[in-house]
Amino acid sequence: MKFTASQSALLGGFMPLSGVIPSKTPLPALSHVLAELRGNELSLAATDLEVSMQTTIEVKGSEDGKALLPARRIIEIIRELPDIPLKITVDKSHRIKIDGDQGSYKLSGEDVEGYPQLPQLKKPQVFQFDRSKLQRLVGKTLFAVSHDELRPQLTGVLLQVKSGEICCVSTDGHRLVRIRSLKVDYKGDEQDFIVPAKAMTAVLRNAEGDGPLELSFEGTQLSFAFGKMRLTTRLIEGRYPNYEAVIPQSNENILKLDLDAFRSAVRRVAIFANEVSRQVRLRISQESVEILAEDVEAGGEAQEKIPCEYKGTPMDIGYNATYVLDVLKHVDTAEVIFELGSPTTAGLVKPSEQEENEDLLMLIMPVRLN
Repeated sequence: MKFTASQSALLGGFMPLSGVIPSKTPLPALSHVLAELRGNELSLAATDLEVSMQTTIEVKGSEDGKALLPARRIIEIIRELPDIPLKITVDKSHRIKIDGDQGSYKLSGEDVEGYPQLPQLKKPQVFQFDRSKLQRLVGKTLFAVSHDELRPQLTGVLLQVKSGEICCVSTDGHRLVRIRSLKVDYKGDEQDFIVPAKAMTAVLRNAEGDGPLELSFEGTQLSFAFGKMRLTTRLIEGRYPNYEAVIPQSNENILKLDLDAFRSAVRRVAIFANEVSRQVRLRISQESVEILAEDVEAGGEAQEKIPCEYKGTPMDIGYNATYVLDVLKHVDTAEVIFELGSPTTAGLVKPSEQEENEDLLMLIMPVRLN
């Protein structure tokens, strides 16, 4: 296999694949990129057996062929080179040579026979969705995905596709996010997919820009296609918990706060919170919120008071400061609204105004006050 391509084109093709390649694997071939040259089109693919990604770049081909290229070292050397033409040659003994103005670099690849077959959807159901909107849905939900492997369904994002709507949900038991994009051009049967967080992270990183994104699904496989890239993932099996059952419907205590002022105060006060519990106390009254933290073991404490608008019963409620700050990062408006029930029940966090054709809701569980 022989071809010439610019440094920028090669880096643009290889870098997205790095998010799929496993850092540790018993199969050496999986730490490589599968490259196939046909004419002036170079196809690149990577997989960890759960998530696969494929893309193509334009090159100047000299000799068609297939090769396995070691991903980490190829990316490292390409990234360090200036944007110059690079000539890449792979011989029959899997020796790779990269020639450029700066010098020549040689490394070893693997036999393509040892690479697993990439998944192919034979007769999928297909529909299109705005890629920037999907990226927004994913970006709002990934932070609340669970890392508990004993509850595998919660380690993914629930992607629900129904007539006129796409919804993404994630929860780790302490926080829950539900964001819906409305007025979507989909009229098929309702579908629920539990998509691994790794696949959603790859979508978030690479689906930038305007234009359509094509979703294809068949059996236990779901595929996202955008631009010259296609990502296919095996879905997490099982049923996602009934998240609607835990969303309170009658939280009548409404707290409105300046987002920046509240976030900054929580961040400062949390420095003095216990390192294990990360507990901060909100003492809520009609015109102000007092934010307090104390670490008895370290002998530290902090208190700040900020103005608010509050309609409801005065209360003291405790939260994990890290969870509060994570939720606040995903509010895009100047003010944030907390809908509260009691000091021991879940509170809802919402932007003061919803984006057009969107419904964002975040839930955070309180902690028992010391």
